[in-house]
Amino acid sequence: MMTRAEAIAQVSMFIDATSYPVMSTTDIGTILDLGIRFTTWAASYVYSVGDRIVPTTPNGRVYECRVAGTSDPIEPGFPTYPPLQFLGFAISDGTSDPLLFWVDAGPANVEAYDTRGAARTGWMVKASRCTADIDAKEGQSDVKLNQLQDKCIRMAGQYRPLVIF
Repeated sequence: MMTRAEAIAQVSMFIDATSYPVMSTTDIGTILDLGIRFTTWAASYVYSVGDRIVPTTPNGRVYECRVAGTSDPIEPGFPTYPPLQFLGFAISDGTSDPLLFWVDAGPANVEAYDTRGAARTGWMVKASRCTADIDAKEGQSDVKLNQLQDKCIRMAGQYRPLVIF
């Protein structure tokens, strides 16, 4: 599974982060964190409806919180043998009233970080950063900065979500 640092490096490459307008690794990390697909279950953590987790010992499944609450100090017994897992399988967790409730939401994506989505957002951020840039000409130098925003928007389009019918 890709680490956060590896995901940042991949998005940095996708968006040419070191070229003007520059994007820092902090900027990229913030974008990645907004689109994370799931996290790893944590003890005594407050979860909200819709949060998605994978067990600390991955079993190839993602679980979605259906009743908000605080997780137990000890991880619940998520199934570890794949044939026993099925969509909709439910597990209670925690000490809150009502109990935190997890539902099997299906197979885990290969990666927790959506690097394509982050690249699209990164290119749009770069486009917004150069909206006030103007063309400049001095001697033989002719800089067409107004074309930079168009390029960033075109690049963002290359990372648009895939739609399969």
